[in-house]
Amino acid sequence: MLSQNRKLKIGITGGLGSGKTSASRFLITLGYPVFFADEIAKSMMVNDPSLVARIQEEFGTESYKEGTLNTSYLGQKVFSSPELVKKLNSIVHPAVVLNSARIMEEALLSSDIVFYEAALLMEAGMMERFDYILLITANEEIRVERGIKRGGITGDEIRRRIKSQLSEPEKIKQSHFVIENDSTLEDLQIKLNKFLTLIESPEKLNISEFPFFIR
Repeated sequence: MLSQNRKLKIGITGGLGSGKTSASRFLITLGYPVFFADEIAKSMMVNDPSLVARIQEEFGTESYKEGTLNTSYLGQKVFSSPELVKKLNSIVHPAVVLNSARIMEEALLSSDIVFYEAALLMEAGMMERFDYILLITANEEIRVERGIKRGGITGDEIRRRIKSQLSEPEKIKQSHFVIENDSTLEDLQIKLNKFLTLIESPEKLNISEFPFFIR
């Protein structure tokens, strides 16, 4: 439990292959509520008629296949161009941000800490909605290797996506906590437990130390 019954909203971010989803899943096993921006966005992009219409208008009817989002088509079309990435984000993110804020506030009624995972948290301008930002980062080659192992995407596509997002140094500057995930899953979990100890004891935090690297 938090000191002084403080409620916290914590954003988890990191690029493709950084391990942010592995971190989020571990937090779920510990009993923390974790919401995923991608899941919320994908649901809204299929079930929100106004979003569907705008996406088809901007990127073509091929954006949907048999009533389902054609992620392969969109991925190849959008991530090849920073301008198209910005365009898609400008369509989807405002609606997702509003819906996410409502979901998190509801979760805080029964939990002291709520986590929200989003790869484009900074790009979406959501930082002010969180008490803390936790960045999961990793060496680019490790990220590419992890992405390839996951399947469905090539190394070149991964590198294009990385280049379309904020650089790692810029993300670090904008984060409160940073976990370097270049090692094993066990090592990541050890660092996450250290992170939880810090945020559950706010008297130990010194804001002048941000960004704080969890070793």
